Amino acid sequence: MGLDGIIFAIEAGICAALASVSAKLATCSETDTFVTLGSSNYLPDGFQYTGELTLAVRFVCVTGIFLFNAIMWVLFTKSMHKCSSTLEATAFNISSNFISTAAFGQVLFGEHLGMIWCLGTVLIIIGLTVLHKESNVVDIDENKHSQDKINKQELS
Repeated sequence: MGLDGIIFAIEAGICAALASVSAKLATCSETDTFVTLGSSNYLPDGFQYTGELTLAVRFVCVTGIFLFNAIMWVLFTKSMHKCSSTLEATAFNISSNFISTAAFGQVLFGEHLGMIWCLGTVLIIIGLTVLHKESNVVDIDENKHSQDKINKQELS
């Protein structure tokens, strides 16, 4: 199990979550509220270009969708090369994506996470962990079986 691969997988999951945050900001009505509040707090009084600023923010967010997805794929590919199995990379990627998406949703958009969502996420992470452990057991058994075949061939 490579620590570098796990870190890459976690970073990839966070980038995937940021891509979905960018998509939500590019399309939701809360973007107008964010821009209006931001412009009233940080820009001079009488700022008249709120509509243009909102359009620019939406454009940046659409660009963020593509940028974060590209970074996510690069990191995920690196994680698959560095981890002991692709299942390990996938498990950490999905887990970090779920958790970071929930955190971003709650912090930025005030989304409520119910107990069913939390329970579902825990069950998914447990399922991925079980799959990962089972895959390691199968790999060990296959390696032992392959070594036994080589030993038998050498004896023949």
